[in-house]
Amino acid sequence: MFRFSAGPVSTGNNSAIQVVAVSCLVFLCMISAGCGGSASPFVKGLVSQQKNKFEQTLRSTISLPDSLPDAIVGRLYSAVLEPQGSHAPYHFLLLAGELPDGLSMDSSNGRISGRPLVPGDYELLIRVASKRERAQGLGHVKLQVAKTNSAQTLAVHISPTSLTLTSGGSQQFTASVTHATNNSVVWSASAGAISGTGLYVAPTVTANTNATVTVTSVQDSSKSAVAKVLITPAAITPPAVLTLNTTTLPNATVGANYGAQLSASGGVAPYAWHVVGGSLPQGISLDSASGALSGSPASAGSFSFAAQVSDSSSQSSQQQLTLTVQSNVVNNSCGPPTYSCARTDLNPAPLPSKVPDAGNLLGMNRITTDPDFNSRIVRITDASLNTGIRNLTFEAGFGGSADANVWNTDSSLLYVQDVYGWMYPLSFDASAMQVSRLYAQSFPQWGGMRISAGGSWSRSDPNVLYSFETRTPSISRYDFTDRSSPPQPSSLVDFSSAANCLPLGFKPIWRGIGGVSRGDTVFVAAYSNTGTQGSGVYVAAYKIGSGCTVYNTQTGSVSGNWGSTGIVNTPDRYTIHNVKISKDGNWVVIVGTTCFSTNCDGPYFWQIGTTNVVTCQQGCSGHWTEGNLTWVNNNGSPKIGQYQKRPFSNASLMQTVITNLPSTLQIPFDQHPSWNNADDNDSNPFLTSTYKSTTSTWAPWYNEILAISPSAGTVSRFAHTFATVASHRFSTKYAIGSVSQDGRFFVFSSDWMGTLGSESGSSTCTVGTDCRGDAFVVELK
Repeated sequence: MFRFSAGPVSTGNNSAIQVVAVSCLVFLCMISAGCGGSASPFVKGLVSQQKNKFEQTLRSTISLPDSLPDAIVGRLYSAVLEPQGSHAPYHFLLLAGELPDGLSMDSSNGRISGRPLVPGDYELLIRVASKRERAQGLGHVKLQVAKTNSAQTLAVHISPTSLTLTSGGSQQFTASVTHATNNSVVWSASAGAISGTGLYVAPTVTANTNATVTVTSVQDSSKSAVAKVLITPAAITPPAVLTLNTTTLPNATVGANYGAQLSASGGVAPYAWHVVGGSLPQGISLDSASGALSGSPASAGSFSFAAQVSDSSSQSSQQQLTLTVQSNVVNNSCGPPTYSCARTDLNPAPLPSKVPDAGNLLGMNRITTDPDFNSRIVRITDASLNTGIRNLTFEAGFGGSADANVWNTDSSLLYVQDVYGWMYPLSFDASAMQVSRLYAQSFPQWGGMRISAGGSWSRSDPNVLYSFETRTPSISRYDFTDRSSPPQPSSLVDFSSAANCLPLGFKPIWRGIGGVSRGDTVFVAAYSNTGTQGSGVYVAAYKIGSGCTVYNTQTGSVSGNWGSTGIVNTPDRYTIHNVKISKDGNWVVIVGTTCFSTNCDGPYFWQIGTTNVVTCQQGCSGHWTEGNLTWVNNNGSPKIGQYQKRPFSNASLMQTVITNLPSTLQIPFDQHPSWNNADDNDSNPFLTSTYKSTTSTWAPWYNEILAISPSAGTVSRFAHTFATVASHRFSTKYAIGSVSQDGRFFVFSSDWMGTLGSESGSSTCTVGTDCRGDAFVVELK
């Protein structure tokens, strides 16, 4: 039927007459058989008659063409109504009739365009008005839409049309469809597999096999194209010669956890490993499936044995190996836990007039000796560590935290971090003090493996690294036992999907790494889904075999599927700055940022799995670290440089640590302690790097690496940090570092007095603006 347009008909003295005339037209259409498509002669006559009367009444002076160019279904169409008898600009209005589905009219220029979908004969009553001359007219316009041009039949084409593939090979096919309104296609294959984009994978065959690949039009399923494929068997290649590659083994220590990986190449996996001659040390075993040596040796000595690897093609290879087990009391006078060879005096040690040469942009694995402390220091990164992005600054640990557990249990692996947050796991030869990238052949674009997450090494397995992911509230596990093939992450826990944990679908914006407990039994992290550091309110703990428990610091509620639930015993409500787990896995240290309640003291010690929160209220400022049972912090009271210690269970039982402080220390004097080497009783010394901005009077401990005994109160001095203390990188400025779990090494960040080149690749730099920083390891004796 005709449709009445609600738009304005015109203006002037004849507006009432126009409305009556249009209403008559609408009425005539309503009682007719319809004005769209092919109208009846009766209606056509009436429309023509009313059109003539209408034009005479409105003093019409503009005429329109009687017909438009024909259109074809599915083809793009564009035609313009060209008025005669007046001048632009015009306004066009469809008064009656219907445009074909798929077409529309521009009221400002009379252009009818689109892609018609339905064939037929269409009659349109169109009004045109000249805005400038107040002239107008009606046009009875015809438009015919024909079916698809039969001379342009839809066709499907495929390329290539024939080919030969080897068994299991692949080929990308392409298809095109002509003279169609829908170019979509469907792929199929008589043998093998083909994707929705035309990627064909041939089947595995033992004899020549014919196959076809067919592509079919979605618009017309009767139209298709076929390609022929001849598939030939793959040539049988004999397996490469099996070779046991390992020729040397790292030394072991009596009573210490040991881990080493035998490697092989060639042959046909899986491999089987055996000792076929000699014997391993008591307490050490060889895994027959993986080739891993592990255990804890019981006695010292050199143990020779013949290792054999065999494969599924009946090949075998042997290698004579020697495992040296060192006594755990090789030198009672040096090293952990007493560090008897280190300086303990309180004499100032200004920087030497000539800084030890650690190289410039390059210098990885260069060993120097601090002339004031006689300690060996090795540079473990340089501008070439990441071969894809050169000249980066590298730091010890992550996020400016000295509490990061960046060393494995036996100091054979550690990681560093670049300024973009990527972890770089490194292999470390403790005796030679040399590092190497892991899996360089698998990641040539970066020079070795890197991981986009923050991490913590296992406290029980020397080959395991846990990564705290950034985009999901989850923890993954990497096993570095196989040093030839890079490990794939396996999921340990997802706090958003674990029962009674974070809300389902939780998307973190910020996460704080709480770390891993002794024995790898408890894992802790803090999260925010509303903002960056300082906005989080969730502390989540996962206990192996028990599940999740969560403390919401804003509501004070504890929930989970193990331990106690309910409201904590402190009224303080706050957001989270950072968190750290005690080494025994029973407590979490929480430092707040924004207070929601009347008062917020802190830090807070949450007893995991309970509603018990111990508040530290006196002498709790300064940087801190945690052992199994004890929390220490350098609040500088009653003197600069002093530490306090207290048990997690009773924060009011505070004791000073250091017995003999230098009298010449001046503020600002800062320290960032690390206690990854804490023993069960928290008697082992914790390590710290110190910070002192430029001063005219040099005092002991300024910009040094120290070990502080929480039981004896003594301070051991190991090295200068050689930091300018003016770097634009936080960890480099404060020489932040981390002690190894066995207490033998300390890795720290430094710009080495601005001698390491610039972040743009120049050999010179401007301190505080663009000087590079690297990670260094000092041997603790």
